[in-house]
Amino acid sequence: MAANWRCRLFWGNPFTSPPDGRPRIVKAILCDKPYPIPREIQEMSGPGSDFAPGTGWTIGWECIEQRPVKRWSTKAKARVRKLNLQRRIEKRFPLFAADFIATELARRPRYFAGEDVNH
Repeated sequence: MAANWRCRLFWGNPFTSPPDGRPRIVKAILCDKPYPIPREIQEMSGPGSDFAPGTGWTIGWECIEQRPVKRWSTKAKARVRKLNLQRRIEKRFPLFAADFIATELARRPRYFAGEDVNH
C-alpha cells in the first residue's frame, strides 16, 4: 500500500490564533511523495506574501496512511492483564500481594482470561 502525503500551509503556533480570523490551515494538497513543495503552496508562501514562513505561518508534511487495526490475541490480553495486576498490587501491597491477586483473579475470571468483558 503506497502512502499519500499532504503538504499544507498552516498557522504554526498551537498556542495562538492566526491573525485577522483566518483559518489555521490555509491550503492543503495531496501528493504522492513528500517533496518538492507543490507550486500552489510555494506561490502562496513566497517572500512578501501574507503567509510567508517566519510570520507565524509554516509549511509541513503529513503522511496519510491507513493501516489495518491489529487486534491482540486472547492469550496476549490475558497475559498482559495478569502482569499489570501483579505489578499494580505488588507495588501498593507487597506483603499481601498474593492474597489480593488471588481474590481479584477469582472475582473477575473472564476478564483475566483475556475475554472482552464490559464492566
